[in-house]
Amino acid sequence: MDNLPISSKYRSRPLDPLTDDEREELAGRLNEEFARGAIDTDDYRAMLDRVFAARTLGDVADVVSALPAKDTFAVPSVIEQGSVAPGELVPAKSAGNRGAIMMAAGLGTGIAVAILLLVLLLL
Repeated sequence: MDNLPISSKYRSRPLDPLTDDEREELAGRLNEEFARGAIDTDDYRAMLDRVFAARTLGDVADVVSALPAKDTFAVPSVIEQGSVAPGELVPAKSAGNRGAIMMAAGLGTGIAVAILLLVLLLL
């Protein structure tokens, strides 16, 4: 567990329950490492037993520590994936009805300002 960062949920929240989804994800990672040959049979079985017997995140911290680090980032949704080759320009997106909405908002604001000025002049 020494190589897990303090921000890891397995170190920072060791008493939280281990969910079935987390259990399956860890078992899958163990299976991948065993298939790659990175874990021998005895260690694989021991770690798999520990994962399925665990009740809390802290119970599997040693197993997580023995596995390679997992990427925890995702590509931001604002980045468009794979539509053109690197360095090529992407066609501009159409404005859709954004122009009409902005015009209506401007018109509404103009009318509100005109009414406010009329009220102030009449007072």
